[in-house]
Amino acid sequence: MFRRPVRPYDHAVSAPSADDLGQPGHRGPSRLPFLLSTVGLESMTAVTAPFLGRTLGAAPFALAGVEAAGRAGSAAARYGRNQLADRRPGARGLLDLAGSSGLALAAGFLAASSALWQAGACRAGSWAARGLGTPALEEQASTNGPARALGRRIGFERSIGALGAALGALLVALLLEVTDTRGVIGYALVPVALAVVISVVGVLRGRSDAPPPVAPTQIKITKLRGGALGVLLVGVVCYEASNIAVVLLLLRASKIVSSSEALPVVQRVALCYGLYQLSAAGCAVLAGRLTDRAATSLVLAAGGLSLLGAYIGLAWAGAGDDAIVVVSFLLAGAAAGAVDTAEFTGVARLTNPESRRAAFGVLAGLQSGGRVFATLTAGGLWTLIGPKAGLLVCGPLLVVAIAIFALRVDRPGRRQPDAAETAAEVSPG
Repeated sequence: MFRRPVRPYDHAVSAPSADDLGQPGHRGPSRLPFLLSTVGLESMTAVTAPFLGRTLGAAPFALAGVEAAGRAGSAAARYGRNQLADRRPGARGLLDLAGSSGLALAAGFLAASSALWQAGACRAGSWAARGLGTPALEEQASTNGPARALGRRIGFERSIGALGAALGALLVALLLEVTDTRGVIGYALVPVALAVVISVVGVLRGRSDAPPPVAPTQIKITKLRGGALGVLLVGVVCYEASNIAVVLLLLRASKIVSSSEALPVVQRVALCYGLYQLSAAGCAVLAGRLTDRAATSLVLAAGGLSLLGAYIGLAWAGAGDDAIVVVSFLLAGAAAGAVDTAEFTGVARLTNPESRRAAFGVLAGLQSGGRVFATLTAGGLWTLIGPKAGLLVCGPLLVVAIAIFALRVDRPGRRQPDAAETAAEVSPG
C-alpha cells in the first residue's frame, strides 16, 4: 500500500554511516545538556498556566503574549547560535554553557517573581536561553546515514526531546504532592544546574570532536516559491499559523478538568501535559517510519486532522469532561510529534545538501512566526469573546493546510520533478 516515493535528492544525502537502522550515527556533545535543560524548561511549562493565570492573575492574552515573545526570542537566539557555531565550531561548548546558565537564572527569578511583568520577562527569557543552547539536531540527523532512513533519524531526534519534556511534566505531578507551583519552578533548577555543570566540564575538556568550520549557506527566498518545496512551505505556513502554544491548551484544561483532594487540578494539568509529550514522542517515531515509506504530505494531513480534533474537543468540552480533555491532549501531542518530523523530512528530501541548512533555517522561521501569530490571535479572541472563539479561530486555516497537504504532488505513483529541475529552484547563493 505504501510505496516509498522517489525524491529528487534522496541520492544526495551523505554516505551511509555504520548505523544502518536509522539511528543517528553521531552523538554530539551538546545532547546531554540540551536534554537536561529540556527537563527543566518543560517542568516550568507544565505549571506556567496555573502560575501566571491563578497566582498572578494573567488574562489569556497576557499569557499568549508571554509565550509568543518567548518563541520569537528562542528562534532569534537559535539562529544566532547556528551562525556563530558555523564560523567558530569551538564555541559550541560556550554556547551550551550560556544557554544552560541563562535558563537557570530565568528559572530562579521566575520562582521568586511576584508581579506579572516579572514572571513574563523570566518566562520569555527562559525560551531565549533554550534557543541559545539548542544544537542543530535535525540537520545532523539529515546528513548522517542512508537516505532511506532519513525520516526515522529525524523522528528519533524529535522523540528524544519529547521524552525529556514528558519526564519533566511527570516529575512536576510528583513534586506537587509536596510543594506548590513556585516550589516546582524552584526544583526545575536541579536538572538545569546539572546541564550547567556538564557544559562547564565540556568547555574545560575542549571539543575535540567539533566539526570543521562550515561556510554559511544562503538561499534566496524567491527560489523557494516554485515546485514541490514551495507547495510544502505554503502548507507549513497555513498549519503553523494555526498551531497555538500548548500553554493555552493547558490553561483551558485547568478550567474544565475535575478536581479532588487526592488529585488537584494542577496535578491533573501536569499529567495532561505529560501525556501530550508521550504522544508526541511515540508519533514522531511512527511518522518518521511512515515518511520513509509514503509521502510526507499524508503524514502532514493526518497531523492537521489530529490537531483540528484536539481544538474541537477542548472547545466543546464542559466542566468535568476529563476523558475528552485527555483524548484532546493525546491528539494534539500526536500532531506535534508527527508534523514536526514530517516537515523537516519533507524539506530535507526536496533540497540538496548544500542548501539544506538554509532551507531548515527558513522552515524554523516559518514555524516560529506562524506559532506566534496563532498564539496571539487565539489569546486575544479568548480574552475578548471566550475560549471557544480562541480555540476555533485557527480552524479555517488548518482546513486549508490539510487540503494542501492532501493534494500535494509528492504522493506515491505521481511524477516527481527531476534533480535538475529542483536544483534550478533551490540552490545556494
